[in-house]
Amino acid sequence: MDAIVTKPVVRGVIFDCDGVLVDTENLANQVLTDLLCEYGCDMTPEQSHDFFLGGTLASVGPKMAETFGVKLPDGWLDECYARTFKAFKKDLKPFSGIGAVLDLLDARGIPMAIGSNGPHDKMDVSLGKVGLIDRFRGRICSAHDVAHAKPAPDVYLLAAQKIGIPILDCVVVDDSISGVRAGVASGATTIGLVDLTSADDLLAAGAHYVASDHRALLDLLSGWLA
Repeated sequence: MDAIVTKPVVRGVIFDCDGVLVDTENLANQVLTDLLCEYGCDMTPEQSHDFFLGGTLASVGPKMAETFGVKLPDGWLDECYARTFKAFKKDLKPFSGIGAVLDLLDARGIPMAIGSNGPHDKMDVSLGKVGLIDRFRGRICSAHDVAHAKPAPDVYLLAAQKIGIPILDCVVVDDSISGVRAGVASGATTIGLVDLTSADDLLAAGAHYVASDHRALLDLLSGWLA
């Protein structure tokens, strides 16, 4: 599984948010799929995942026009966020194994941050719902804070600055192809966490390591910090 033989330096860990810290991807993808269907595109959840996972919602409009010839109406983005937030508040649940991962890093004194393509208001809702927002307060970075979203490395470089650790001494954990590419481009040791994207696809995107779930992620980090 490992693409690197030597044990990496772990002085800081930067997490993606959706699909890594909070189990949002299926909920958000279903909301987006339903909305696009209402706007005249016969989209399935699988197609929506393949086209849009790891990108920003703002990129959906141009992709819809280019790929399907569908022009989304003014205000569609606000409507999508409103429906997504409602779904999060009602149905969002935490990943069962993420608490143990964060507890390990806290116990070893490893600073943590978030680097996400999502906006802050979305993360406020999702992280607040699952009780994680206070563990990252002041260290939550969005693509809206930087010049370029993932797969550019900007948001991960900003997150490293927030915790005061050189990016080369950080580990990035992301579940999407664009996020893995961003982590690798930043210079961080990058773990692809399997959620909706397969291990093979994450490795093909450049992931140095792959964790099949949060238990495997815990085992990987525990071994590096031993």
